[in-house]
Amino acid sequence: MKKAFLAAACIPLMLAITTAQNRQANEQKYKLTSEQLDQEGRKLDARIVSLAAKMADVIKKYNMLKAPDIRIIPYQTTFVQGSDFIELTKYSFVKEDIYERDIVGVQSKKIKIYTNGQTISKIESEIYDHNYWAGSTNIVRIIDPSPTSEGTDDVLFTHAVNGKIYLENKKLGEVKNSTAYPIRNELKRDFFVPHMQYFAGTLLFIAESYMKGMKDSEAGMMEFLKKSKKY
Repeated sequence: MKKAFLAAACIPLMLAITTAQNRQANEQKYKLTSEQLDQEGRKLDARIVSLAAKMADVIKKYNMLKAPDIRIIPYQTTFVQGSDFIELTKYSFVKEDIYERDIVGVQSKKIKIYTNGQTISKIESEIYDHNYWAGSTNIVRIIDPSPTSEGTDDVLFTHAVNGKIYLENKKLGEVKNSTAYPIRNELKRDFFVPHMQYFAGTLLFIAESYMKGMKDSEAGMMEFLKKSKKY
């Protein structure tokens, strides 16, 4: 009887110990997962900042803020120089689904780089989608007030659909980033990094094409002047 009583008394104790161990294991697992999430976020931040620094280097190296007569740019892309900014916009036209003949909308992504020709002080972006037939407009505007500084928590997002604002100046650092809903990291990985990569590559292409055109013009002038020795 005594042994049976002791055995019965041990069961709740063992269950309590097992429950506590499982809780500790789950908490440790969650902690490790959360740390991995934070680590990934920091790596993505570093990538975003490095792409902004790459843009600043291209602008400085090729004197892009003051370079005259830039003519070679990618298809369906505009390039605008201001006194303190460079703006790039990529357009895509949407055709109707069945015959793909009629244009029913336009989509664009834009980046406006504020610069003094040496460094970058701010980057503004806009993602725009307008459907003519549906009469719908979807816009997200993004402002990075410190693009070459460490971290991206201060980046602001404003989202409007048909003129109605759903998010206004939402800080990236305030976007949900739990292990169940890692929205902040997904936003960085699946939008922010590709967005910056695209425009950093586009800016470099324009700069190198401009420089090549200058060298070709100079080489052409040199060849013409060489021929003058014959007369």
